[in-house]
Amino acid sequence: MIGIFAGSAAEARTMSSVAGTEARVFRTVSELAEDGRGIECLVFSSRGRSLAARLDLLREIERKLPWVPVILVADREIAIAPVLSRVKVADLVWFEDVGRELAPRIEAARGVSALLQLSEKIRRSGAPPALRAAIVHSLRQARNTPVRNVKELAAAVGCSPVTLFQQFGARASGRTTFSRFLGALAIMRAQQLRALGISWKRVAEQVGLSRGTLARRSNRWPGCTLSELDRIAPDQLLAAFASEHVAPLLDEGP
Repeated sequence: MIGIFAGSAAEARTMSSVAGTEARVFRTVSELAEDGRGIECLVFSSRGRSLAARLDLLREIERKLPWVPVILVADREIAIAPVLSRVKVADLVWFEDVGRELAPRIEAARGVSALLQLSEKIRRSGAPPALRAAIVHSLRQARNTPVRNVKELAAAVGCSPVTLFQQFGARASGRTTFSRFLGALAIMRAQQLRALGISWKRVAEQVGLSRGTLARRSNRWPGCTLSELDRIAPDQLLAAFASEHVAPLLDEGP
């Protein structure tokens, strides 16, 4: 599904006509967040200077659906640099180019995996450079063999484990921990492999952890057995991961 969050009914009709039959218009952030798991890409449009007044809405959407790529549609005449310094969008399309450029930009955004979308948001965040590099590496690595622990991650990015622990703790403000974050990544990868019909024994081998360790991590997050993990919808698990373990790292604080 393609989400449309427009500044007016006329804008919504224009964006929907280009986005196609999969498009759905949302009018409030609450409505968007409620159905957010099925959204592959969000088009956020705003005419003229009204965009500046709606940036808080865009930032709220980013906090609640950090895995969803956002394409911003704006007027060429506005000063866009100050806007892009406050929000982290996947792409930008000018209103005058919507008919020609919006559809291919949507397809390009949908073609990037959710973990890569999350890694790009972290890369553009205000987190300390060492932490940004570590989190981006762990998110990208999780598409194959997840990083097993902070010591391994620190070696991969050339940083002290103590530094990463301290920066992560300061950034997350107690809402998650580095161990939980890495454990959740391993569980997500394990579920992906299980969805391919791979046995738990093979899954454990490919993830680089024993089945017992996977079971303990699953019990810790999302709080279920491996058998129960098999029955959780992948988009539901992704939404929980993004909300509980990535959103705290994106928040800029008070």
